[in-house]
Amino acid sequence: MRVLIGIGGGIAAYKVCEIISSLFKAGIEVKVILTSGGEKFITPLTVATLSRHPAYTDRDFWQPIHHRPLHIELGEWADLILIAPLTANTLAKLAYGLADNLLTNTILASTCPVLLAPAMNTEMWEQASVRRNWQLLCQDSRYHAAGPAAGLLACDRVGIGRMSEPEVILPYIHSLLHTHGKLDLLGRRVLISAGGTREFFDPVRFIGNPSTGKMGLALAQAAVHRGATVTLVHSTLPDISIDRRIDKIAVVNSEEMQTQMLAHFPDADLIIMTAAVADVKPANYSVQKLPKKLLPIELKLAPVNDIIAEMSKRKQPHQQLIGFAAQTGDIITPALEKLERKQLDAIVANPVDLVDCGFGSDRNQAIMLKKNGDRINILPCSKLAMAHQILDGI
Repeated sequence: MRVLIGIGGGIAAYKVCEIISSLFKAGIEVKVILTSGGEKFITPLTVATLSRHPAYTDRDFWQPIHHRPLHIELGEWADLILIAPLTANTLAKLAYGLADNLLTNTILASTCPVLLAPAMNTEMWEQASVRRNWQLLCQDSRYHAAGPAAGLLACDRVGIGRMSEPEVILPYIHSLLHTHGKLDLLGRRVLISAGGTREFFDPVRFIGNPSTGKMGLALAQAAVHRGATVTLVHSTLPDISIDRRIDKIAVVNSEEMQTQMLAHFPDADLIIMTAAVADVKPANYSVQKLPKKLLPIELKLAPVNDIIAEMSKRKQPHQQLIGFAAQTGDIITPALEKLERKQLDAIVANPVDLVDCGFGSDRNQAIMLKKNGDRINILPCSKLAMAHQILDGI
């Protein structure tokens, strides 16, 4: 896989170093074009060292041709082009098909998806002309938008215009390399649950599980990158920047999760229940922290409502309901029983007793079982890659 990165003239250019390094570590080949503005913020030596390829500048573009034109070579080489930071100047050129430097000529000489990460002052971003250029460019299905985000800007203004963080851009790159830019979930509403619920028996103690919400977040990222409108009902989630197009609803316990899932269920086309919801909860709750000497030797438990079973009862013909089964040992038998008993469209059986797999890991593996009898083997991979394979299967 090959990614060409165009670095524009903005202080956010320093963030691109992390992106280049992370892609190289993931086994993705990276080449970099520095615009004349980009060179003022980051040096060719820096990006060449990180990418293990020479950095290309406009000086290279205007050199005598010894082989094929450079912009043609680079445009045909790339599987994906990232422009980060995208300035107002480059945005205007792209919107109207102008090409006066190496980067813009390469864009016009290529056909691969282009991921845009805008970065500029809030007043610049909110100018009518800039908004018009952005909307014009976003009408082209070749272009995909990562941001901008809101926050503290280099001008000390707090507002929209900040370049998205690498943890937002990197998953988008991997998604586009998988999908080749297709938006097969455009117009569909996806509802996803994530994380492990906490059932408290006093203000500081609870029954829980090790789920971190990484698998649910990966599915939300994959779905939004494929064009879906995504609602993510979550308890625990990784402490990272998350694509602001994902509508996040935080909950704590199974009752709160049920309330939110059922509230958003009627509008959803696809529902994926990845959350590790508790099966039981303490029968009694103390509003004050219990002293150690008063902790019960035997904790009385009560069952919690089965959220996915309730959604199955309410499911309409156009809806698809997908469950997860985190298992140890034999993962198939209990998953098939759950698939049948809860009348699901599919269930993802994943082992949690293997090394570097399941709860808390960045990687996973599974067998997806569908109600029509099909089975999809998902070999060990990143959770984002697994998320795309699940969506492909659906």
